[in-house]
Amino acid sequence: MNFAEFLINDFKGDSKLKSIKFFRSNGAYGYITWLTVISSYLNKTELTSEKLVITLEPYASRRTVLDFLNKSFKNGFLEKKNSSNDKRKTLLEPSKITLVEFNEWSLEFISNLRPL
Repeated sequence: MNFAEFLINDFKGDSKLKSIKFFRSNGAYGYITWLTVISSYLNKTELTSEKLVITLEPYASRRTVLDFLNKSFKNGFLEKKNSSNDKRKTLLEPSKITLVEFNEWSLEFISNLRPL
């Protein structure tokens, strides 16, 4: 299977990884939320709900993003953490299950990369 076919199958398929299925089931804003939260976590940068709302403005309304975040917390895919620098700030982080499933997904993704 070539990489393009892998991506098509990956997006069309019904992922067995619950967190990935959740984030991908909500169109561009869900997918970008997932990748933005993971990227922020891996880069050790702070991500607030407000920063995420601004990032997702082209794809979803403020209310849609906030509702989606609340579903993410309720389902255990994202967590809220207090900022150590400013106790008034609440930061977004992936939950353990989201990190484990991202790692599993990324290993499969990388294994399907082949030169043209």
